[in-house]
Amino acid sequence: MSGKANKFLDLGTRVLSAIVMIAISVAAFWLGGYWAIGFIGVGALVLLWEFHKMLRQEEVRGKIDLAIMGSSAVVSIYATFSYGWIYGAAALIIGAAALYKRDHENWFWLSSGLLYIGASMTAMLMIFLSPEHGLFDVFWVVLIVALTDIGGYFAGRIIGGPKLWPAVSPKKTWAGTIGGWCLAIIAGVLLGWFGPEPVLRSLVISFVIAVASQLGDLLESWLKRQKDVKDSSDIIPGHGGLMDRLDGVMAAALVFAFIQGLS
Repeated sequence: MSGKANKFLDLGTRVLSAIVMIAISVAAFWLGGYWAIGFIGVGALVLLWEFHKMLRQEEVRGKIDLAIMGSSAVVSIYATFSYGWIYGAAALIIGAAALYKRDHENWFWLSSGLLYIGASMTAMLMIFLSPEHGLFDVFWVVLIVALTDIGGYFAGRIIGGPKLWPAVSPKKTWAGTIGGWCLAIIAGVLLGWFGPEPVLRSLVISFVIAVASQLGDLLESWLKRQKDVKDSSDIIPGHGGLMDRLDGVMAAALVFAFIQGLS
């Protein structure tokens, strides 16, 4: 098969995978309730499995650590859904304490993964459960993250220029970073005009989401370089792992939930 045919096939695989992921995500949040909590819970389990896999077996003794991480994250998500975020946070803290008691050497990596992934997925659930316009807020976060990636990709390709942080992510440029911000700000203004938030607030929050998503992307890139892996896994055809697709969403959800909590 020729190089062009291979590229076309890879593009088709990526597009098909993206359509399936979007359809499942929209259906889960549209149905709401236990469909949403189940969807987020499964996502948390996959993310923790990928994180555990990146740490490599010689650094993590056995599968008990993964079981502790997964159960803590799922309990945190369910507790937040049923009782509130304080109970969800307590579940994550208890899980981190259990990891410390079991494995002192790898506690930093294990507990960091549990707290970050568990907290970000719980934050997404908190956003969705907002009594005012939770579904819109989920759409807002995901849209801004996606547009930041798109703006960054095209601005970086067209303009090029100085690299943002070559030691961590060699392909990212300052032009791409600023291009992502600009597209996020434009989207924020439009969402302010047509959505429930004032224009200025929508613009500012959209910019903050864009910055957070880029930091989340850099964080995962740094982790993969630390552990010498290309993708978090190969679970999604044409895309790599779930963490490769949600790195920006995870960080953005945490920041957005924090901002909404201050309101």
